[in-house]
Amino acid sequence: MILDSRWFRTSALLAVAAVASGCPQPHQVSVTMKGTATAESDAGAPVESTSAAPAGYGNLFGQITFEGSAPEVKLLHRKGDGAVKDSSVCAAEDTPDESIVVNAANKGLANVVVYLDKAPANIKPELATPPSEPAVFDQKGCRFLPHIVAVRVGQPIHILSDDGVPHNTHTFPERNPGFNQGISPNERTGVPLRYVKAEQKPLKVTCDYHAWMTAYHFPVDHPYFAVTDADGKFKIAGLPAGKHVLKIWHEKAGGGFLDRKITVEIKADGDTEQNLTYAPAKFAGLEAQTPTIALSELKAGRLRPLSEESK
Repeated sequence: MILDSRWFRTSALLAVAAVASGCPQPHQVSVTMKGTATAESDAGAPVESTSAAPAGYGNLFGQITFEGSAPEVKLLHRKGDGAVKDSSVCAAEDTPDESIVVNAANKGLANVVVYLDKAPANIKPELATPPSEPAVFDQKGCRFLPHIVAVRVGQPIHILSDDGVPHNTHTFPERNPGFNQGISPNERTGVPLRYVKAEQKPLKVTCDYHAWMTAYHFPVDHPYFAVTDADGKFKIAGLPAGKHVLKIWHEKAGGGFLDRKITVEIKADGDTEQNLTYAPAKFAGLEAQTPTIALSELKAGRLRPLSEESK
């Protein structure tokens, strides 16, 4: 359609007159133009808005517990077992299986990873940058310490060893380059490891020299994750107020997850509690419990000998 140029001149004069007469100016509206303008203007089409700032930030805390009698920690090998490789170091003490650790006193389940399914749009500003201080992944008595290391993407990990025998750290990621490097005896400077991508769940770490050594690393692209302590407790600070979806991971759970979708609503400027309990059926291999040691003795450093019934 061809419009007469006189129409444009008339419209411009009317607009100037309106401003001069003190008429209120219209609100400014940002419009994305698509293609060539037509007689039906795109100005009335809905405009996609950006994510609104959260009403505030809050903290999530809770406890993961085991339902029923707490299973005792299995023993991988006993102190003084000469058949163990590098036995003078690796069998200097009884070696527990840390794949499932339940506190008999309060049924708290250790080494559970609780984390947001996705990074939120509004990470709390002071938490937006990954820590520059390295996380420590140590080895002592031919055990990885800690059993699970959760870090931000880009945060360095220093791999140490307090053992007088060589180890190697071998990772099995899905999204990151693999890492397989020898760790010298008594390495206290730290061999650097850095993850460049987030993983969907914790990745397995082994030592090829000592087949029983197993641990997990978990690189995350946001600050909203936690690993439960010896009492099964966790805390995640600075969450944007509103609803979030949590994943609950444990290495002995079927498919790795105790829960894939737990919805929580975070209160602004306050604490939100989320406690969860899981039955033995959620975990694999609990029926095989010999040989065993008591968790209380493990924590105190007093590992009782095996009973005659468990031999």
